[in-house]
Amino acid sequence: MAKHDELIIEKRDDGRWDIRKPHAERSSAIEDTQKEAIGRAKELAPEGDIKVKGLNGKFRHIQKG
Repeated sequence: MAKHDELIIEKRDDGRWDIRKPHAERSSAIEDTQKEAIGRAKELAPEGDIKVKGLNGKFRHIQKG
């Protein structure tokens, strides 16, 4: 899978959720809840690899489809 098909979701200091590509300086999108962020990431990269960074710093993958 190409790197451009990977998105990372991470909680921001302001409590909102950041959606970005690896090594990107800017966010692809920002959502108010984790659920909204996952939904938006699926829209941005329907066949991509979506990773959610938890508050413990560990990643979990979101199943496609």
